[in-house]
Amino acid sequence: MNSKWAKLMLMSGLTSGWLLYEMATASESPRLELAFVQYSLLACALIGLVGSVMMLASDR
Repeated sequence: MNSKWAKLMLMSGLTSGWLLYEMATASESPRLELAFVQYSLLACALIGLVGSVMMLASDR
């Protein structure tokens, strides 16, 4: 499993997990601008994860 899609899946998965952990364990709610950035980054990471899984599946 030495493809660029596997590496992208790993990076996207780690980023998604880290963002979800940060949002779940926050002691106070973030400002609106920061929340928008966090949710945008989470959406991009999840889109990258789904896309890389699909591209890896189509390579095989």
